[in-house]
Amino acid sequence: MATMNISLPDKLKAFVEQEVAEGDFSNVSDFMRDIIREKLEQKNYRNYLTQSINAGLQSPVSDYSRTKTLAKMRANVK
Repeated sequence: MATMNISLPDKLKAFVEQEVAEGDFSNVSDFMRDIIREKLEQKNYRNYLTQSINAGLQSPVSDYSRTKTLAKMRANVK
C-alpha cells in the first residue's frame, strides 16, 4: 500500500482526530480512505446519472399521451 502525506489546517486536523476518537474509525488512515471511497462513489453516481439523462434525451419521443399511458397501465393491471 502506498503512503501519502497531507497537510491540514488545525481545525480540519481536530475534526479528523475527533472522528477517530469517537470510535467510528480505527485510525486517521481508515478515516481518510473512507472519505476518498465516498467521494469516488459520488463521482461514479453522478456519471451514471449524466449518462442516463443523456440516453433519455436521445431516445425517441413516445406518441403516448399521459392519458393513453395510464389507460394502458390500468388495462395491464386488470
